[in-house]
Amino acid sequence: MKGLPNSFPLHSLLGWIQGQGVRLLNFLGLRRLERERRDLGECPPPWRAMAVACWNFPIYSHTFVYEELCRLMEAGFELRFVYSKLESREALQSRYRKLWEAKRRLRLHRVPEGADLAWFRARMPARVEDVVRRVASTGGLSEEELLARRDFREAFSFARMAAAWKPHYLHSYFFHIQSLYALVAGLLLDVPRGITCYADHMLQDYDLKLVPLHLETCRVVVATSERVKRELLELAPGTEAEKILVKPNGVDVSRFPPAESRKDPAPGEPFRLVCVSRIDPKKGLVFLAEALGLLVKQGIRVECRVLGDADEGNPLHQACKKELIERIEALGLEKVLHLEGRQGYESLLHSLHQAHLFAAPFVETPAGDKDGIPTALLEAMSTGLPVVATTAGSIPEAVADGREGLLVPQKDPAALAAAVASLLSDPQKREAMGKAAAGRVRREFDSRKREKAFHQRVLSILEKRGEA
Repeated sequence: MKGLPNSFPLHSLLGWIQGQGVRLLNFLGLRRLERERRDLGECPPPWRAMAVACWNFPIYSHTFVYEELCRLMEAGFELRFVYSKLESREALQSRYRKLWEAKRRLRLHRVPEGADLAWFRARMPARVEDVVRRVASTGGLSEEELLARRDFREAFSFARMAAAWKPHYLHSYFFHIQSLYALVAGLLLDVPRGITCYADHMLQDYDLKLVPLHLETCRVVVATSERVKRELLELAPGTEAEKILVKPNGVDVSRFPPAESRKDPAPGEPFRLVCVSRIDPKKGLVFLAEALGLLVKQGIRVECRVLGDADEGNPLHQACKKELIERIEALGLEKVLHLEGRQGYESLLHSLHQAHLFAAPFVETPAGDKDGIPTALLEAMSTGLPVVATTAGSIPEAVADGREGLLVPQKDPAALAAAVASLLSDPQKREAMGKAAAGRVRREFDSRKREKAFHQRVLSILEKRGEA
C-alpha cells in the first residue's frame, strides 16, 4: 500500500491506519461541504473571477457594484477586481473592505507603443484580427481608426493581465471602456464573461458602447430591472430574452432593520423627511426644494435632510449643487432643507430610523440618464420607511403606488408636495406602507437571496465548460 511504513510495529501500524482515517474523513467532509455549497447556489473552489467596473477605485456611490462582488466572494469565488487609479480607502464602506484585498491595478505604461497588442499578435494573430474586425464593424469604424485608439490598445493590456492570472470567468459593469477591456479579453482568451447593465446603455456618452456585440458575446447578461431588459432587447433585437437575467440591486437587510417606532413629532416640532442621494441632475433635488417651499406655505412644519454630495471633479454635478443651493436660498429654506453630505453607516441608519418619509424626487434627464432601482431607496424601505417617489427609471418596480408609498409624475413639485402632505396627515397609512415596504424588500431585494440566481447562472456555465 502506498504510504505504508516499511516496518510494522503495532503502534506504527495503528498510527498509519488512524492517519488514513483522518484523511478519509477530511475528504468526505470537504465533499459534503461542496455539495452543501452547491445546493445553496454557491461555488466550490477554485473558480477564479476577474471583474472590472471603472477607472477609479473605490467610488463611494458604487455600493450596488461592491455588494454584488462581495456576494460573489462569499459564494466561494476567488476575485480580482481591476482598477487603474486608486482613491482614498475611506470611500469604501466598511462592509466592502474585503474588496480592498482583492483589488489589482492595471498598469498602462506599455500602451503607447502597443507592446501588449504586439504580444498577442505574435501568439494568436487570427484571434486578434477577428477581434479587430468585430469591434470595428459594430463600432462603425475602420480597422485603422480602431487600432489608433488608445482605449482599444488598453484592452490588450487588460487581456494580458487576465492571461497571466487565468480567470475562469470575466465580469464587467456599464457599457464603457472597462467593458471594452473585458470584451477583448474574453474573445482573445476564450473566457466566458458577463456584464451587469444599469442605465448607461441608453446614453450617448461613449462611442464604443457596442451593446449588440456585448449581448452577443456575453454568456451572462444581468439586467437590474425589467425595464432595463426591455431596453436591451430593443437595442439588440436578435438577443434571446432568456439570456438576460433580471436581478435588481439587492441590499443586506440585516444592516437596515425596521425602526422600533416612528412617532409623530411633538407639537411645534417638524415632520422629518430624508433623501439619500448624490447631488446629480437625475436626482431632481431642485423639485424637492420647490415642493418643500409649497408645504411651508401651507403651514406644514417639515424639514428634510439630503444625505449625499456632488461628485468632486464632475462639473455637471458641481453645477447641480450650485443651482440647488441657490434655489434653497431663493425659497428661504435654509432651516428646512439641509445638505448634510455623505454619511457613515451609523449616522445613515439613525437618520432613516428618525425619519417619517423617504423622498425620491428622481427624474429622467433630457440626455436619457435615469436611475434603475436605487439602492438607497431599498435601504430606506428596509427600515420601514414609506416612500414618496416619482415614476422615473425603474422605481415603480420596487414601489407600488398606494402600497409601499405614493408615486407622482416627474418634475411636478405640486404633486410631490400633495403626496407628502397626504401621508404626513395619516399616521396609520404611513405605518401600513412602512410595513409593506420592509416586507417587500425582504421578500424581493435581500441580496443574500437575490445573488443566488446570478451565482447559479455563472456556475452552470463554468461546470458545463469543465465537462466539455
